[in-house]
Amino acid sequence: MPLTESSAPPAARTTTQTPARRLETEAEVLQTVERLAAGFRNGAIERDRDRRLPHGEIAALKRAGVFAITVPRQHGGLGASAATVAEVFRILSKADPSIGQIPQNHFCFLPVFSFGTPEQAAFFHGRVLAGDSIGNAHNESTRHRAGTYEHQLARVDGGWTVSGRKFYSTGAAFAEWIPFIGYDDQQRQLMFFVDAKAKGVSIVNDWSGMGQRTTASGSTLFDNVFIPDFNVFPYHLAGDSKRPTRLLAALIHAAIDLGIAEEAQDDLRRYILDQTRPWIDNPHPRHAQEPFIVQAYGETGHGVRTAARLLKAAAADIDHAWADGGKEAALQAGLATADARIACANAALKVSDQLFALTGARATLAQYDLDRHWRNARTHTLHDPLRWKLFHLGNYYLNGIEPGPRSLI
Repeated sequence: MPLTESSAPPAARTTTQTPARRLETEAEVLQTVERLAAGFRNGAIERDRDRRLPHGEIAALKRAGVFAITVPRQHGGLGASAATVAEVFRILSKADPSIGQIPQNHFCFLPVFSFGTPEQAAFFHGRVLAGDSIGNAHNESTRHRAGTYEHQLARVDGGWTVSGRKFYSTGAAFAEWIPFIGYDDQQRQLMFFVDAKAKGVSIVNDWSGMGQRTTASGSTLFDNVFIPDFNVFPYHLAGDSKRPTRLLAALIHAAIDLGIAEEAQDDLRRYILDQTRPWIDNPHPRHAQEPFIVQAYGETGHGVRTAARLLKAAAADIDHAWADGGKEAALQAGLATADARIACANAALKVSDQLFALTGARATLAQYDLDRHWRNARTHTLHDPLRWKLFHLGNYYLNGIEPGPRSLI
């Protein structure tokens, strides 16, 4: 069992962080995020160039209460809708998509607390309300199929021990709790929430990806780390494609891509209007009047706006599925979210590429750092392959075959 009768909440964490603010309404959430994102945008280029981690910016989000917006109402939280969560990630990612991606795992794994005992749920939701965040350390840089782990996990008195090296640890460098996935003796998935301050935990900022440079998506090392039973949850109850973790995960990734696309589209417009000169064959005095430029700008904008509408529709479907509780509503929400994810990814890739084709060689100068949009889009859209989303959509609409319970649609 993940939890024994003798298990008890861990001792109160010693912390110097300022207690988090309680956001009372979803409108207040969006106003707060808009205000913070405006400040984050000012340093986005410098952080990208220097690979400087946004510790201050993430701390500000925590203090503002943004990490706590989906804590259920029965545990003192706002219980924010999927629509609001998507908008939060779009706004943050438009300003700086690395900052947008860092909380992604936090919001995906927070619903797992609801699958524990009442004592577990109360304690961990309370920690999030106080300002704690959740990171990630469940992936590994190996050639094994996803979901196969090389870590050494052992049952011991009062809990478990783990040793191993994890990668793609987005959020771990900023978090108080670092989850990973393991299996019990019945091969059921469990989620283990490691105290980031526990003995044997090391976080290495060795992420060298060309994009999303400041997500700290590098290595987490566990060296015989003890995890008490109280920190272990039955992830097998929460992890299939019809549960909140999976539905929300895909939606958030789509929102990150849309934020990248929107900022790239805005930068494209500004550069065309303020920086470019007309080509020799252009019959008009301004580059922005060239018919080919006008048409191409219309095409990229159409892709971005279409993606935005699909994202909103998917978020509404997820909110409906959560309220409905049925398998069919969850299935339709998953299909809608796959549509949104594909559209948002393609919009980000297209506009960030066309940004240069529609402006010219001068736009590639380092002083503008416009290539960050393409680097970020190309890197983030690789999170899980779009080709499989298209396969699952085709197989469902053509052959009536639903995606499997662990498929990432």
